Amino acid sequence: MWARWLNIFLGIWLVAAPIVLGYPERVARLNDAAVGLLVACLTLASSLVPVLRFAGTALGAWLIVAPVVLAYGDSVTPTANDIVVGALVLCFSLVSAERETSPRRTGRHPLQT
Repeated sequence: MWARWLNIFLGIWLVAAPIVLGYPERVARLNDAAVGLLVACLTLASSLVPVLRFAGTALGAWLIVAPVVLAYGDSVTPTANDIVVGALVLCFSLVSAERETSPRRTGRHPLQT
């Protein structure tokens, strides 16, 4: 569950980052707001439909390439933020719910059924 909470936080951060960090490019502001909302909402929905966590994988990958595709790669602040947050979202979305449960909590090894 910890990976989902971190992705929700990262989605909220993406919505706030353009204001907090003062993005000069409109396209970077719109991209981060839209992707941040999608990350947070899809991460919440993945609690009910676990396969939706892979949408986070795609959104994380998009954040990594967005500065080049949307041509705001010359601006350091939104580019660095998107690459770092994108990599984190991508990685956390690959953590399955079964792997998030600690063996100490369940009393069994994670590979046991």
